[in-house]
Amino acid sequence: MGQEEHDAVLGIQLVDDQLRIVEGRRVSQDEFQIVQVAQGRTRQPFDFDVFDDRSLPRRFAEDIMRLYQSQKFQAKGVAFSLDSRMVLVKRLKLEESLQGDAVEDHVNWEVGQFTVAPVDDYVVDFEEIERGTDAAGNLLIVVVRKKIVRFLKAVFQHTDLHLSFVDVDMFSAQRSLLLNYDYKDEDKVCIVDVEDKKIHFSFMRGGAFFFTQEVESGLGNNNLEIGEESRSRLISKELRRIIVDSQIGSGIEDLSEIYLYGERVENGVLEALQNGNDVPINRADPFRKIKVGAEAKDELGESRHERYMISVGAALRAIH
Repeated sequence: MGQEEHDAVLGIQLVDDQLRIVEGRRVSQDEFQIVQVAQGRTRQPFDFDVFDDRSLPRRFAEDIMRLYQSQKFQAKGVAFSLDSRMVLVKRLKLEESLQGDAVEDHVNWEVGQFTVAPVDDYVVDFEEIERGTDAAGNLLIVVVRKKIVRFLKAVFQHTDLHLSFVDVDMFSAQRSLLLNYDYKDEDKVCIVDVEDKKIHFSFMRGGAFFFTQEVESGLGNNNLEIGEESRSRLISKELRRIIVDSQIGSGIEDLSEIYLYGERVENGVLEALQNGNDVPINRADPFRKIKVGAEAKDELGESRHERYMISVGAALRAIH
């Protein structure tokens, strides 16, 4: 959502109260550089409870600007990546006979079947994927409540920044992965976002979006936080179920690679998954092939690069 391009842009991610910002800059037609990075927290979690409170856009704006000014960012344009829990994503069959305006009419009808409010209450975006000359293809449909977009616009109206693009975290992460890693047409890859309260699985086939699903995580019995071993078991269990149910394959071993990113990719989670599955599993690195400036390198240090997958991918979308 949004069409503006910039030579320099901020990629901003906000999941719960975790705030991350990267500044990306195009240094040539084919070269992208990360100039600066920063991470912090917001005073209020960014969740569904905030969108009806008119006092909160200013509070989020203050938290963003505090982090922005502390690291002396320069770019003003913003690509904001929404938490997938705030977005509906559907992959639907597209009949060969549908063309032009008929596709949009069909999309609006489909959206009306799976949303709880009138279609006019949503921003609907879609693109055609996997359509051959003699066969039906698929539509990738993204649906978000208009009040969420209005809230974001209100946040940035209280800043010196300009909201130019709204992305979705899973697509931001996939974009980071595609820039930094190479794939063959037959490769099936899963990238797993491991957060405090959710685990999000998104699948790519031959470098293109294929399927996505999310499960809740974070609290076990008696509202106690689950440990690394329990989290790794949950990831393996849900991954097997999703692969079979969605007919991606017959098991985890049918995947080419698995990449983990997000806030909670602890060493114990990664090691347990690597030891328990016969498929390459690694942390995703959004800086693997991207030039990183001296100031950003100093800020990153030995920190977990996979935590910046989404913010890097958002910046990439606005620049490329």
